[in-house]
Amino acid sequence: MKNSILSKSLFAAAAIAVTATGFSASASAQGRITKSVEVSYADLDLTSAEGQSTLDGRIKGAVRQVCGSYDRKSLSEMADHGDCIEEANLSAKRAKVSLIARAEAGTLGTSTVVIGGN
Repeated sequence: MKNSILSKSLFAAAAIAVTATGFSASASAQGRITKSVEVSYADLDLTSAEGQSTLDGRIKGAVRQVCGSYDRKSLSEMADHGDCIEEANLSAKRAKVSLIARAEAGTLGTSTVVIGGN
């Protein structure tokens, strides 16, 4: 029991450190996040593989919503779209790690997460 609590605490601390470090690097690299979508997870058990898989699907949909479509004939639009997908996926990955850590630690509070892109 003691090892379980310690493991959860260490995992949560590591996830928070990764999230904070990743967010500051992303924010300074791009300087802005111009679009975002809220993803609900209130109905999911994020400590289960099924709940995490459902969250992954919702995140993929949010990334598509944030980044939209682009003109395949325009190289600059293709590049911008690729940058948006990359930034939104990084945002989602950081959020997911943090959410799962908080769920496993029993400290999951809110019911939505914001996924952003440029």
